[in-house]
Amino acid sequence: MFKIIKKSNYWFILSGSLMILSIIAIAVFGLRLGIDYKGGTVIEFTSSNPDKFNIVDTILKNKYETGYQIKEGGNNSIVLRLPVQTSDEHVQFTTSIKEKISDYTEISYDTVGPTISKDLTNKSVLAVILASIGIIIYIAYAFRKVPRPLSSWKFGLSAVIAIIHDLLITTGAVAVIGHFVPWMEIDALFVTALLTIMGFSVHDTIVVYDRLRENFIKNPHQDIELTTEESVNQTLARSINTSMTVIIVLLALFLLGGSSVKHFVLTLIIGIFFGTYSSIFVAAAIVVRWHKRRA
Repeated sequence: MFKIIKKSNYWFILSGSLMILSIIAIAVFGLRLGIDYKGGTVIEFTSSNPDKFNIVDTILKNKYETGYQIKEGGNNSIVLRLPVQTSDEHVQFTTSIKEKISDYTEISYDTVGPTISKDLTNKSVLAVILASIGIIIYIAYAFRKVPRPLSSWKFGLSAVIAIIHDLLITTGAVAVIGHFVPWMEIDALFVTALLTIMGFSVHDTIVVYDRLRENFIKNPHQDIELTTEESVNQTLARSINTSMTVIIVLLALFLLGGSSVKHFVLTLIIGIFFGTYSSIFVAAAIVVRWHKRRA
C-alpha cells in the first residue's frame, strides 16, 4: 500500500509551490487574450497558391502596423486576427487583398466589440463561481449521512479547494505556454475547458470520498488517516486508468486535430492531469488534515 496520506506534507509543499509559480507566471507573462475577451476581427480565407500568403503580410503591415496575427490553417487556409473592423473597413480590406490574390475566398468573418467581450468576461467568471458553489452544495448534500465526526461540508469545501488548485495551475501553465506560442489564447473555449476540468476533477474526487465514507462506516473507530490511506489506494488504479484513457484520446486529437482546437485540447490535457493528481494526493489529504486539526 502506497503511503500517500502519510506523506501529505510533501504533496502540500509541491502543490503550494506550483500554485505560487502559477501566480507568478500569470503576473509576469499575462494571459494572451483572444478575440472573445479583448475584441477584434477574425478573417479566415483560402487561396490555391500558398506562396501568395506573404503578400497578405505586406498588406497587413501597411494597414495595421500592430495588433494583427497571421496563422496558417489546413487546406491552404489562413486565419487573420485584426483590430475591430467596421463593415466598410472590411469591404475595403477585402478589396485590397483581392487585388493581390485573385482566387481569394473568404470562409468566415467574425467581429467582437469591446462591450461584448467585457460582458463575456463577466459571465465567464460568474460561471466558474456558480459551478463552485453548486459543487459544494451537491457534495454536502450527497454526503449528508456521513458518520460523525466527519462533516459533509468539509468534503464539499475540500473538493472545491482541490478544484481551485487545478484551475490555478492550469491557468499558470497556459500563461507560460501562451508567452511562447501565439495559438495558446484565452477565449470562450478556454472557459469551456476550465468548466470541463472542474467536472472531471470533482468526479475523481467524489470516487475517493465515496470509498472513504464506505470504509469509515465499516470501521468507525479506525484512525481516519489509515482509513483514508486505504480508500485512496483502493481507488488509485481506477483514477489513473480513467484519466490515462482520456489523455491518450486528447493527445491524438491534439496531434491530428485542427489548429483551431489545439489550445482547447492542450488546456484539457493539463487540467485533467493535475485534476487526477489533486484527487489522489490533495483532496482526501485536506479532509484528513482539517479533521485532525479540528479534533
